[in-house]
Amino acid sequence: MIIKELVTILDTIAPFFLQENYDNSGVQFADLEEKVQRALLCLDVTGETIQEATEKKCNVIIAHHPLFFLPLNRITKQNNPIVYQLLYNRLNLIAFHTNFDLSENGLNDYFGKLLGLKKIDCLEESAEKTLKLAVYVPAQYHEKLLEALFQAGAGNIGHYSETSFSASGKGSFKPLEGTKPFIGKTGERKSVLETKIETVFQERDLNRVIDAIYQNHPYEEPAYDIYHLKTNSKTGIGLLAQLPSGQKLTDICQKIKDDLGIPYLRVVQTAKQKIGTIALCTGSGGSLLEQAIQKKADLFITGDIKHHEALRARETGLNIIDIEHFYTERYFVPALKERLVGAGFPKKLLLASEKMNPPFQLFQ
Repeated sequence: MIIKELVTILDTIAPFFLQENYDNSGVQFADLEEKVQRALLCLDVTGETIQEATEKKCNVIIAHHPLFFLPLNRITKQNNPIVYQLLYNRLNLIAFHTNFDLSENGLNDYFGKLLGLKKIDCLEESAEKTLKLAVYVPAQYHEKLLEALFQAGAGNIGHYSETSFSASGKGSFKPLEGTKPFIGKTGERKSVLETKIETVFQERDLNRVIDAIYQNHPYEEPAYDIYHLKTNSKTGIGLLAQLPSGQKLTDICQKIKDDLGIPYLRVVQTAKQKIGTIALCTGSGGSLLEQAIQKKADLFITGDIKHHEALRARETGLNIIDIEHFYTERYFVPALKERLVGAGFPKKLLLASEKMNPPFQLFQ
């Protein structure tokens, strides 16, 4: 497998176009035609992870956080030591950041499952469009085209797959000069018994769905319509979960520490001690504080909460458990490994970094 094919798999798992405006996910430095020898999965690109990659004979690093957010005018070993090491060792780098944060079965969903949370909603909907297809095909080609559309990613609604609606009717057309009609004759109007197929798909699958139509439809010019649906999507950044019964904030804190091996937590505690609804955002979730408040969460689990955000939360009765940024996002590695293997990437070529450490240490 070459790096370009790996990028395609990643784009299928969590499309790069969904990333936040400030982000720079995607290929950061690569020879797209180079064969993947081994890929190291890590949270951040550091001197330690670069050394680890070279020692383990990896030629690809897939990091959660981009190394390049802003353009660099010059690169020197003295001022940009990490960038210099990456380029010097010819390590191909791909960042897989906010697009994976907000994707279905992405980092937030993975971390939520570790905490035993059942997702009922997201905190902020994804910008990805849900589309509806209507395509007309001769009745005898209905099943063939329908199967191809499902294989292209169409037909998924919630926990149901291969959903569609079909109706029969008459289609008419008159082939003009220069055409090669599958049915009928040039210059004569023809009526044909056709089946109308309706199904839904996500924007990420648009090109595959259109390709499926042209590759499996007998007509020279297939007739189809694509509509943008206004739906209540549960795909987006963060998640909302409902506990089966109200639990104490202190018990939730202790469970997080015990289950995940986290050394300390910062807590904003309000008078609301019974927790029913939990909002969650891995990494730095301060920008989603208002969404957590609007969705009437009792508790917001995230990281990097600032002083005034903490005051705002306390004023509105929103408890906060601030888990250090590193301790929520270190699970990027097992989460992405699981998805890549599920997508057919060879497991033996994926290595989990053993050199990831939080930048902060406790002084006691």
